[in-house]
Amino acid sequence: MTADEAAWFNETRDLYMTQTRFTDVTDLRDIDRLLQLELMVFRWSLHLSSGVDYYGDEVDSARLSQDLKSYSDQLNKLKLSMGLTKAVRDAAANDGNFAKWFEETKRRAKIFKVHRQEQLGKVLALFEELAAIVGSYDRSDAEEREKLGFTSESDILDWIRETAIPEYRALDAHFQTHEQSMWIREA
Repeated sequence: MTADEAAWFNETRDLYMTQTRFTDVTDLRDIDRLLQLELMVFRWSLHLSSGVDYYGDEVDSARLSQDLKSYSDQLNKLKLSMGLTKAVRDAAANDGNFAKWFEETKRRAKIFKVHRQEQLGKVLALFEELAAIVGSYDRSDAEEREKLGFTSESDILDWIRETAIPEYRALDAHFQTHEQSMWIREA
């Protein structure tokens, strides 16, 4: 086990032990198996992303992907059997309380509505800017286009790729990170 893997393993183990309550010996054996599976998924993900193993040898990406899928499936089944899934935690927290669930759903819908309005505002602003750029480009000669900074249609496409798309995606990423991060996987 590498130092990075050991650090990851210890942190993951500590999180499981502090955030969940295990009372039976079988639970402790299951958590041991869970940690072993998660460690292998962590290790193989690193190997797959770098394309090489510990020794610098090229990995068989197809085989590694297959093994990762198999271990991930086992992990999900084990977590489900241990009651470590989001659905189980939510059900325990809500105790089947439909009113509480419905209020939470309405709150999330309102947050998403605000986000969607921000997205639409951003799209409209970017489109208006694009329309102004294209209109100016169409009405200008080569010298004026140089002053505008859009000397060719390629420059307009570059603006779309380098400015418009990243700004829009940044808005969505901010929402997922700050607003939606606590409930994005609840479905």
